[in-house]
Amino acid sequence: MIQRQKFIGWMLMLAVTGIGCQNDEISSTSMKEELSSKLNANKAATDVSVNAYVDTSTYINSGFSFLNPSQIDKNRQAIGGNAYTEVYGFNIPEENRVRGIRWNTDDETTSIWRPQGIAGFTKDGVRYLLVSWYAKDDAEYKGSRITLIDISPSSPTYLTYRHILLVQPDIPTTTTTYSQYGSYAPLNVHAGGIAYFKGKIYLSSTNLGVRVFDLNKIIEVTTGETTNEKCGKDANGNLFAFNYRYILPQIGYQKINNANPFSTIQVNDEGTQFWTGQYYAGSADASIVPQVFGFPVDVNGTLQNTGIVAVTPKNSLFTDNHAHGIQGVFRKGNRTWLSCTGSPSNSYGSNARLARYTDGADDTVRYRWPYGSESLYYESQYGYLWSLTEFEPNAGAQNGSQVNRCIFAVDFSKYE
Repeated sequence: MIQRQKFIGWMLMLAVTGIGCQNDEISSTSMKEELSSKLNANKAATDVSVNAYVDTSTYINSGFSFLNPSQIDKNRQAIGGNAYTEVYGFNIPEENRVRGIRWNTDDETTSIWRPQGIAGFTKDGVRYLLVSWYAKDDAEYKGSRITLIDISPSSPTYLTYRHILLVQPDIPTTTTTYSQYGSYAPLNVHAGGIAYFKGKIYLSSTNLGVRVFDLNKIIEVTTGETTNEKCGKDANGNLFAFNYRYILPQIGYQKINNANPFSTIQVNDEGTQFWTGQYYAGSADASIVPQVFGFPVDVNGTLQNTGIVAVTPKNSLFTDNHAHGIQGVFRKGNRTWLSCTGSPSNSYGSNARLARYTDGADDTVRYRWPYGSESLYYESQYGYLWSLTEFEPNAGAQNGSQVNRCIFAVDFSKYE
């Protein structure tokens, strides 16, 4: 009887605290369901494991000179101001907007490369963004690349950027579309998300897990029209990368088991975990329940095989009440922010949403989010939540001949 009274008292306390929830949050269906959900929130992912770090850097141990981001010649000019709000499906309320960038005409209209991941860092007083792209159609053999963008208004190279080809040591046995030499080859992955941690880039690799790159090991290679269809190091020591001036070699990877597909990756606000998300569409994959996973990271940036947690976000926009179409994740405290696409409902020209999910809740709190939105990156020093959109003209299901591609930041405090 005493245990029953204590339980009833606990339930009453939960009911009282629940009265003070924010007006825009969706209330629980019942106290019993809420209690059950909260007890099972942020569960240990006992079936998920991380293999030991594999060092793949021996192929660049000799015969190469390295550069860091401050030494890179940025050769393209982005567009600042408010032009980013003109792209198709941009629906962020004006009072929530803080920054925006549009690519130059070639990059915002190209159909052979698509931007996916976003991260950032500061070096020598200069703020940078990093964007990952994957190659498609006629350029698919070129694999993936990152873009380094200067976003410091006081910098002499403000809003200039450079594409850098990602490479790895596994050389294909045969190639039909280009000449492949030794030492390194294109990295043919989707490049769905990137995270920055202590000088290194962590790239989500759909079925493998995480690939690692050292930003202090950028390599300059030979350029010119004769290099357009060449990659690798030839017998004379010449370096080629499809006329890209710089390459960034993979230095290692970690295989993650039972948590794929990895659609995105980001460091949590506390800097103690990497968070990954699973992309499953809400239509064709409606029977699959997507999850997000948190992996503890040590001071060297190595994912740990203990303390892994899993969260299963709810989202009542989808028929099974789970969050589908996860393109980006960001984690702070016990809350996860999700950039989700493919909603069955339209909001000011977009079927994407920014969804905020609190562990154990019965639903997300949802906000307008631009059409074609991808990954998330939180720039804590300024309180900016960055994202980007992906579609070139005539690419998305809705944008027709209009450009959808831009980078933007919102005031994160409006979404907490």
